[in-house]
Amino acid sequence: MALPRLTGALRSFSNVTKQDNYNEEVADLKVKRSKLHEQIVDLDVTWKKIVKFLNEKLEKSEMQSVNEDLKDILQAAKQIVGIDNGKEAIESAAAFLFKTFHLKDSVGHKETKAVKQMFGPFPSSSATAACNATNRIISRFRQDNLTALIQMTEEEYGDRVLFGKNLAFSFDMHDLDHFDELPINGEPQKTISLDYKKFLNEHFQEQSTPELKPVEKTNDSFLWCEVEKYLNATLNEMAEATRIEDLCCTLYDMLASVKSGDELQNELFELLGPDGLELIEKLLQNRITIVDRFLNSSNDHKLQALQDNCKKILGENAKPNYGCQVTIQSEQEKQLMKQYRREEKRIARREKKAGEDGEIAEGVMCFDPKELRIQREQALMNARSVPILSRQRDMDVEKIRYPHVYDSQAEAMRTSAFIAGAKMILPEGIQRENNKMYEEVKIPYSEPMPVGFEEKPVYIQDLDEIGQLAFKGMRRLNRIQSIVFETAYNTNENMLICAPTGAGKTNIAMLTVLHEIRQHFQQGVIKKNEFKIVYVAPMKALAAEMTNYFSKRLEPLGIVVKELTGDMQLSKNEILRTQMLVTTPEKWDVVTRKSVGDVALSQIVKLLILDEVHLLHEDRGPVLESIVARTLRQVESTQSMIRILGLSATLPNYLDVATFLHVNPCIGLFYFDGRFRPVPLGQTFLGVKSANKVQQLNNMDEVCYESVLKQVKAGHQVRLFYCF
Repeated sequence: MALPRLTGALRSFSNVTKQDNYNEEVADLKVKRSKLHEQIVDLDVTWKKIVKFLNEKLEKSEMQSVNEDLKDILQAAKQIVGIDNGKEAIESAAAFLFKTFHLKDSVGHKETKAVKQMFGPFPSSSATAACNATNRIISRFRQDNLTALIQMTEEEYGDRVLFGKNLAFSFDMHDLDHFDELPINGEPQKTISLDYKKFLNEHFQEQSTPELKPVEKTNDSFLWCEVEKYLNATLNEMAEATRIEDLCCTLYDMLASVKSGDELQNELFELLGPDGLELIEKLLQNRITIVDRFLNSSNDHKLQALQDNCKKILGENAKPNYGCQVTIQSEQEKQLMKQYRREEKRIARREKKAGEDGEIAEGVMCFDPKELRIQREQALMNARSVPILSRQRDMDVEKIRYPHVYDSQAEAMRTSAFIAGAKMILPEGIQRENNKMYEEVKIPYSEPMPVGFEEKPVYIQDLDEIGQLAFKGMRRLNRIQSIVFETAYNTNENMLICAPTGAGKTNIAMLTVLHEIRQHFQQGVIKKNEFKIVYVAPMKALAAEMTNYFSKRLEPLGIVVKELTGDMQLSKNEILRTQMLVTTPEKWDVVTRKSVGDVALSQIVKLLILDEVHLLHEDRGPVLESIVARTLRQVESTQSMIRILGLSATLPNYLDVATFLHVNPCIGLFYFDGRFRPVPLGQTFLGVKSANKVQQLNNMDEVCYESVLKQVKAGHQVRLFYCF
C-alpha cells in the first residue's frame, strides 16, 4: 500500500495537473466578437428592428399588405447591392433605404447622391420602387409616430461617444523667430539657435573660405579623412592625393544614388573588400550627412569641382581631334560628364529665368533657408483645405472634354465611382430567361441623346444656291449633319466623323465637296480645272454606288463624277474632264506612287475623303496609312492645302486616329455613340450551357433556328451571319 503524499493531497484540490483547454478560450473569443458585432450593429436602425416595430404598431390585417411592401424593399436592395451578397448585406441595405426614404415622397437629388455614395452606381427603378414601398408603409402611421423608431435608437445609444469625438484639436500655428534661443531638454544652459547663418558659422566654418574646393572637401573632410585612413592601412604607406581623390569621387557617386542601404552595402563590400568593413559602416551611418553637405554647397562650387575633375580625367586620356572615329571612355568618365552637363544646363536655365524676370543675375541662386521655410508654411496652409485621402493623379489628358465628342462610356469611366473601383452594371429594363439549354439576356435599346440648347436644325432653304441645288428634294439636314454643318461647310479643317451606320455620313461628305466647289466659284462660274476631289471607298461595289449617288447630286452643278478602279480604267482626257474621282485604296495608292505621269493629277487634289477609316486595323490598313502619309508629305513639301475627311463607324481609339489624320480634336473631331442611331438597336445574348462540344453545336443550331423562326413569324426581316 502506497503511503499518502502531501503533494498529491494538495493537487487534488487544485488544477495544477489539469491540461489547458484552449477550445474554451477560442469559443469565448468568438462569443465576445459576436457580442461586439451585435453592439455595433445595434447602434443604427436594423431590418429586424423595423420588422419588430411594424409588428408591434400594426394589426395583423394590415401586416399582410405591409409584408408585400417589405418584400419590395428587400428586392430593391438586392438589385442595388447585387445578387452575390448575402442576406445580412441585403437586409442592411434595405434598412438604409428605409431610413433614407421614410420622410421623402420621391427620390430626389439628395437621396440619389446618398445611395450612390453608399453603393455606387445603381438602377434608378430599384430606388423608386423602394421609395414607393416605404411611403406606403409610412402612410399607415401618424406624423408623431414616423420617427419613433429613429428616436428610440438614438435614446438607447445617445450617451455613447465615438472614440475621438471628445478630443479637442486646434489648427492654430505658432511662428518661431529664427533669432530666438531654444533650450535643449529643458536646460537653459544649453541652447540652440534657429539662425541658419549662425549655425553655419559654428559648425561649418570651412565653407566660409573663398577658395574653391574639390568634391571631396565639401563635407568637412570627413570622407577624405576616412578614405585616407583606409588607403594607408591597406597599402601600408602614405597614399597619393590623386588616388584618394578618385576613390572619394567613386564613393560619393555611390552614396548619392537611389539604391537602398542593403544594395549599397554589397557594392561597397565588392569595392573595398574585407578590410573596408569599418569604413563601410561609417559611410552608411553618415550617408545623408555627406550627400546633404555637398548639395547645400553653392552651385558654382559644384560646377567648378566637376569641371576640374572632367579636365583632369580628360587630360590624362588626351586624344587628337582629327581622324578619331572611335572614342573609348570608362564608366566613371561618362557619369562625370553627364553630371557636368546637367549642372551646366541647370545654371543656364536659372540665369535665363532670372533675366526674363528683370532681375540682375550676378551668379546662381544660393540656398535660402528663409525662403524654403516660407514655402513650406504656405504648403502646409494649403494642405489644410485638401481632403486627407485624396490622391494626386496625372489625368490632364482624360480631363479634357472635347466639344463634339458624345461618348457615354468615356463619361462613365471618368466618374468617381468607377475610379474608386465600382463595377459597371447592365442598363435598366433587361430581361433574363434561364432554362436547362441556354440563358437569354435581352438588353433594350438606349434612349436617344437629349437635344442641347445650341443644337439647331439646318434647313435647305437657308443654304446658298449651290447647297440648294445639291440637296434638292430634301427639307432639312438630320441631327448629326446639323451638328457637323458649320465645320464641314464653312471651314477648311481636317475632320474625322465617327457615327453609327445609317447616320448620314455620306451627306457630310457632300457638305465638304460643296465647300470645295464654293471655293472655286467666281463670278457665277465654277473653275473646274483648278481642283480634283478624290473619294476612297473600301470596295468596288461601294465605289460604283457612291459614283451614282454623287453624280445625281452634282449633276445640276455640272460636276463630272467618274469611277477609277481596277475594272473601270480612265484615259488621261477623261481624267482631265473629271472633277471627282471615286476609287479604291489600292488603285489610288498606285496612282500616287508613280514618280511621273500622274503627278499632275495628285498635285491638284484639294479634298481627300476616306470612307471606312476603321479598316486601318484590318489587312488593308497599311494601304490607307501609305495614302495618308503620302498626302501629308505632299502638303508639307509643296505647302499646298489638301483637306482630309475621315468617315468611320464608332472607333474605340478615335483620338489616335484623329492625331494620325492631323485633325484638331477641338474643332474637327466628331464622335457619336449609339444614342444617335436613327433606328434604335436592341441586343439579345444567348449562352448555351452544354459542356460537350458536339451537344453544344446542336443546341446552338436549335436555339438559333427558334430565334429566327420567331422573328420571321413576327413579320421582321432577318439576316444571319454564321461563322465557322
